[in-house]
Amino acid sequence: MIMILGSVHDDVLYFESVMTDRREEVVMNNYKVQIGKIFNQEVLLVYDVYTSYISAMLTNYLIEKYFVLLIFVVGKCVAFNDDFKPGEIAISKRVIAGDVDQIREANVRLGQLPGFPPNFKSEEEIMKLVASSIEKRSFSKYKIASFISSNTIIDTSNKIANIETGGYMFGHKNNLVFDCTSVGVCISAYINKVPFVTVKVVERVLNTPATTDSYIKVLQEFSSVGKAIVTCIGEISHNDVIKGGENV
Repeated sequence: MIMILGSVHDDVLYFESVMTDRREEVVMNNYKVQIGKIFNQEVLLVYDVYTSYISAMLTNYLIEKYFVLLIFVVGKCVAFNDDFKPGEIAISKRVIAGDVDQIREANVRLGQLPGFPPNFKSEEEIMKLVASSIEKRSFSKYKIASFISSNTIIDTSNKIANIETGGYMFGHKNNLVFDCTSVGVCISAYINKVPFVTVKVVERVLNTPATTDSYIKVLQEFSSVGKAIVTCIGEISHNDVIKGGENV
């Protein structure tokens, strides 16, 4: 089964609209999941997931309960600088834990959880397939990105004062975005050896306010993300492109 995780219902509405044989279940007494088929491939949708604490717990449960083989994380994100423009799509190359500092306690880097890799790499073949699908199905602009993921909404410079040095964060400078759910998914995906890719729309740049217009632009681009991922699911249904995740 393929899992698609969003923060709010808007994030997954496109997928609901194209699913067949859809049914709803409640898991962990609190979270609704939509289960159905896209291109005859079983797909699971889950939303109302706002932090990586929740996404880690929920992802691990869903992988075990539904035998999840691939995860897409969707929604919106905030860009570090003008490398990204609002409305552009960010596809994860790697995900880094933005609120972890265990350097004094363990032989790790900033952002690295002890016992885990310094960052979590997206499945390269799926990442390339998403990018190719965006090019084929829309006129949207996208970039391959590094996601800095934490449990706090990072939208102002003061929230990155402890992790930003000279325009670099965790050794990276270009095409950086922030979100609140990806790293939790990555932790569970890594433990269970399930590949993942995060595909999110940039709502705004650091230090700029969220507006109704910016969110409308995000909603418009959600359809491009949806079409691209649905195209990927179609390709997956016809070809064996799901492999174990790479985390080095």
